[in-house]
Amino acid sequence: MYALKAMYYPYKNVNHTIRIRDGVIYVRLSDKIKQAPDEIISAAGKILFDKLFRVPTDIKIRRSYSRYVNQYLLPQVEPVKRQISPAYTAQGKYYNLEKIFYKINEEYFNPLLKTPVLGWSLNKSYRRLGFYDRERNLIVISRIFDNRKVPQTIIEYIMYHEMLHILYPAKIVNGRRRIHTDEFNQHEQLFEEFDTAKKWLARKLWRIRF
Repeated sequence: MYALKAMYYPYKNVNHTIRIRDGVIYVRLSDKIKQAPDEIISAAGKILFDKLFRVPTDIKIRRSYSRYVNQYLLPQVEPVKRQISPAYTAQGKYYNLEKIFYKINEEYFNPLLKTPVLGWSLNKSYRRLGFYDRERNLIVISRIFDNRKVPQTIIEYIMYHEMLHILYPAKIVNGRRRIHTDEFNQHEQLFEEFDTAKKWLARKLWRIRF
């Protein structure tokens, strides 16, 4: 049904891409996988084609591929150092993220955590409520919460969640990268208003409007 053009490409990371254009499937595999065993290269291709045609990939294939990449390839890849945009600012229209960080650090971390760069998101996001970027030591909270309709407790909970990522880095479990480990989940529930915050987000998140 399709012609195929495949090649190795000097991506900076272990990335692979696949796309269809004008009846041709174009595959680019990272040249960092070039010396991998045949079964790993085949697994990469299987994962790409399954993704393209929306077919579930056998979990054993995914785990085998991820295990190899995490053990043999990623340690050799130099991380790409990204700069922090000067547009990130802690002072919002209604809330200051530095004040909230200091409060949470004092109440829950004794205060042990060093202050990262803090900023409101550059765009309004209802899906990604916040994130911690370990490489840049950056915590970002979605700008939708800088709103007088949002209780400070909600922002404190999201900040607390992201601060936990500083304490609990992602782990590789059975060949898969886990961001929220069991330790992380147990610690998260120690937030005093945990249940209240989760219920508020479930009920009212989509009602926030500027």
